[in-house]
Amino acid sequence: MKDKNRRRILVGILILIALVAYFHFFRQEPIQSQDVTTAAQFLQYFDQKGGKNITWSDFDHLPHETTKPVEGDPNGWSVEYRLKDGNGIYLDGPSMDQAPDTVKLSLVKTPNLTHKNEPKIQAKEIQTKEDVLRYVSQVGVDKVTWSDFDHLPHEEIGSGLYILYYSLKDGTGVILGGFGPEDPPQYIDLHLSPVEK
Repeated sequence: MKDKNRRRILVGILILIALVAYFHFFRQEPIQSQDVTTAAQFLQYFDQKGGKNITWSDFDHLPHETTKPVEGDPNGWSVEYRLKDGNGIYLDGPSMDQAPDTVKLSLVKTPNLTHKNEPKIQAKEIQTKEDVLRYVSQVGVDKVTWSDFDHLPHEEIGSGLYILYYSLKDGTGVILGGFGPEDPPQYIDLHLSPVEK
């Protein structure tokens, strides 16, 4: 009986230590919109909000440019926020009185992720928006190729430019755009809201 009680106490202590270690070392602290300055922080904030309730003013602390709607343009308002790591957040929608219809992260510069101890990800392992960010930060934005995403469901959505939309398992998507499949992609956008194809 004494051994059983000791075992229970020991198991309880081990569980408590595991919980403390998890909350201390692995759990990310919530991030406030005014603290977002990099692509990685933006994705953390987006996930924290459940992909919803992003507002036009969440990132007003960042340098930004607002484009007013042109008559007849169904996209309406557009705001480009420039992150300190050189990437951009784009919000589009018909009215600034309601939530934006489109939320996207444009990867212009190679993101510098702070989790250097993460294992390298292979292109064929990309399945989520976090995987895309990790992969691009590892290989460099200028080294991404069309074939890096060929394992994902995709379709051509461009007219004029060669634009492919790749569906990710987390419900988001990646758009690569360029002059054609024989040339490297000119841009990489993570679309965090549904894309009209």
